[in-house]
Amino acid sequence: MLPINWNTAIQYAALVKIAESVTPTGSYGQSTIDQINLAGYNFLQTIYGDDLATDIDPHVGDVVTFGFLAVSGANELVAAIRGTDSILEWLHDASFLMVPSPIPGAHGYTEDGFTAVYKSLRIGPANGTLAARDSIKSYLDTGAGTCVTVCGHSLGGALATLLTLDVALNTSCHAPTTYTYASPRTGDHIFAGSFNAAIPASYRIANRQDLVPKLPPILPLPYEHVNTQYELNPPPNQVKSSIPCMHHLTTYLWLMGQLAGSSAYSLDSDCTATGEDHI
Repeated sequence: MLPINWNTAIQYAALVKIAESVTPTGSYGQSTIDQINLAGYNFLQTIYGDDLATDIDPHVGDVVTFGFLAVSGANELVAAIRGTDSILEWLHDASFLMVPSPIPGAHGYTEDGFTAVYKSLRIGPANGTLAARDSIKSYLDTGAGTCVTVCGHSLGGALATLLTLDVALNTSCHAPTTYTYASPRTGDHIFAGSFNAAIPASYRIANRQDLVPKLPPILPLPYEHVNTQYELNPPPNQVKSSIPCMHHLTTYLWLMGQLAGSSAYSLDSDCTATGEDHI
């Protein structure tokens, strides 16, 4: 198991937090781009996609922003992918059907909802624009980037898992790095095996009190997490015991800050436990 630097994990989670700050129908304005610059990266492009469809709310035709591509002064390409409130609706669907992996060269099956969103990820709101993987490939081919890191929270964690493997198998960067936070299981044991064989630097961070990383269940379908889990354990009596609070990226940032000895991040005010509401 690779050792983890919690400050580095926080760095990439902060990029995902910037992606999360842009509303699904919003755009990357100058203030958001300035935040990316302050984090040490130059904004390149917005990542768009079709929102996660659920039985409760099909989101038919919804095109939303999912994140961004950026590059550092050291030519590190980063794809930061946000989560979605629809993940809580997805939890209630309880179908978790499988479809063949969308990644050329990867075996196994992946969750159908995540797969549909992944196949829609593109650089531009219109259908037919360059796919996220192909945009990364283009930057690599022109020398604008030499290595790739993909990071994501929640649904974004599942999408980051798919994109990381796609980059490894289908671009010139054969050893991308990935940091995911609160990612659900993305595919079956065969897909996980394909991922683990191709991606040596995978940091999958999960709050042990968060429901989302425990889904889809391993039965009746053979879902399996990819490597490698780094577990966060909320201290007693400090975090409100609710599905949203345990899943929020701000909670993850606070928990990682505790491990890194940093007080830079705080819990959302409505997720601070009271005497009657604690884990």
